[in-house]
Amino acid sequence: MLGASLSNGYHWLAHPYSFLGAQMRRQGLSFQLDLPILGRSLVTGDPALVREIALHPDLDSGRGIFALRAILGDRSLITLDGQEHRERRRMLAPAFNARTISSYDAITVEKTRAVIRELGQGKQFSFYEVTRRISLSAIVRFIFGEKSPEEERSMELLVEGFLASFRNPLVLYLKFLQVNLGPASPWGRALRNRDRLRARILGEIGKRRKGRGNSTGLLAAVFESGVDPGDNDLTTEVLTLLMFGHDTGAAAMAWVMVHLLQHPEEMERARAEASAQKSAGAPVRGLYLEACIRESMRLCPVVVNVTRVARRDLEIGGYHVRAGERVLPCAYIAHHNEEAFPDAERFVPERFLNGHNYGHSYFPFGIGGRICLGEPFAMRQMELIISTFVAQAALEFAPGYEARPVRTLVLMVPRGGAPVVNRAVSPVRVMTAHPANMMLDDHPWRVQR
Repeated sequence: MLGASLSNGYHWLAHPYSFLGAQMRRQGLSFQLDLPILGRSLVTGDPALVREIALHPDLDSGRGIFALRAILGDRSLITLDGQEHRERRRMLAPAFNARTISSYDAITVEKTRAVIRELGQGKQFSFYEVTRRISLSAIVRFIFGEKSPEEERSMELLVEGFLASFRNPLVLYLKFLQVNLGPASPWGRALRNRDRLRARILGEIGKRRKGRGNSTGLLAAVFESGVDPGDNDLTTEVLTLLMFGHDTGAAAMAWVMVHLLQHPEEMERARAEASAQKSAGAPVRGLYLEACIRESMRLCPVVVNVTRVARRDLEIGGYHVRAGERVLPCAYIAHHNEEAFPDAERFVPERFLNGHNYGHSYFPFGIGGRICLGEPFAMRQMELIISTFVAQAALEFAPGYEARPVRTLVLMVPRGGAPVVNRAVSPVRVMTAHPANMMLDDHPWRVQR
């Protein structure tokens, strides 16, 4: 029993795509697993069960975020439950309206163009790292409003230092590693970097309270809403956004580029659409590129599952779940369900051009009342950044590169961050890859960049 649990846990963390694919072929869309730390867990991609879980009053969400609770605490939107979660969500929601999001379009496009010019021609770079840099700049501007380049960069450096603390994600999962032995120890370094970033955020909040802060950005929107969560809670929300508001999108964009480079016809169609947008002189919605993004997130969800914890003994879809046990709606399994997505291993963006609502068969941004507030912002940023790249750069994979998923923090990213080369005056050369190659996982604890 212990051996099976340890083996399941290793493969869950190290090779989730291939492990879950094998379990699905053997047991179907729903099954129970013994996992270290989590214990007996119900894993499901069955849309009927996912819907039941999303609406179930006796399943908590925040309690399941144990890996991040040690660093974010109990007062973040993602770790709260019930009425407290709903109130916090209402407080933050006004900042994510369509008009505010679109106000960052021109900034994002210009930042991306500047990065492409800086990279030049013929240089190899990690698409994940480059888009992560662009996205971080955008999220800093979105939260704090317009700042001087020096102020923005100093904030970005603090965020980068904080995230670098978790290059080995085991520190988040294993309690015995969470011991502060001073700044030279992994946990001590993580806490020091977190506290430096929190102090900077608190300083920005203090300026806003005194009327000296920027009148744009999320902080301004929160204060204008008339709801004051207090300095500590607001700092925690900003810290959470800085931790995940750009990294998740960058990981998703890296997978989009992988899929486009593996499919030349789809790349050319996305490029034609992006070039038409460029000629129009203003960012417009790219329906085909949006479909490519959504199809890429279906094939390779960067967050493999969400978590719920049972408050009491329950029956869910014929499975007995005891109080305290985990229920894991699994995006990877749901997204590879042949009934919902025929020929599910193929990259077919047209699945998302027909207006079909896949309901609880597709949930890259979460389920129910826990769907990510930042989804509209993330989708818009991804469309703008990728469309600018495909319109202005002719990318190809680095020589010999083969995409495999690796884990960084809680996200799945392409090995090496999808290393590419810009051949600005050459046609895009596409490395062919069998879809089965996407199921091969590399070592999870070494982020190859």
